[in-house]
Amino acid sequence: MPITMQQVLGRLDTDEPDYAALATLGPEAVPHLKVLVRSDDPGVAAKAAYLASLIETDESLEVVEAASASPHETVRVAAAAGLRNLAPAQAGPTVERLLDNEDAGVRKQALQAVTALGMSDLEPKVKKMAAEDPEEGLRQLANQGLQRIAEVQGTDPN
Repeated sequence: MPITMQQVLGRLDTDEPDYAALATLGPEAVPHLKVLVRSDDPGVAAKAAYLASLIETDESLEVVEAASASPHETVRVAAAAGLRNLAPAQAGPTVERLLDNEDAGVRKQALQAVTALGMSDLEPKVKKMAAEDPEEGLRQLANQGLQRIAEVQGTDPN
């Protein structure tokens, strides 16, 4: 029996969705998530973006990318947080763009995705954040990220 939009929305639009259980809806849910991520309700859109990142299909990236361009920072934060659930090659272009986002919460989640995925190719961008980000906490987090990238590479972060 096909999954309907109402089924997806009914299970997603709760205070604390069970994302692991929702991910078992599988790729059939992704077309509905594509619609929901563009919703006028930023809460639903954010949850749809994160859920899409947990479903293993190429279409999930489309949902996360759409969310990353949302006018709502909560949706962009969810997209950035979801990037760590994707393969580094998939996440790369989107996470690189989100590292420059005007919202500190988006930059923080993107930076955490870089670190979690061990994306050493973004090391120059992380170094720039460590030196120049306007938020002290993000500069510190970027320095920690550089240490983690160095550990993964087996090099000295300095």
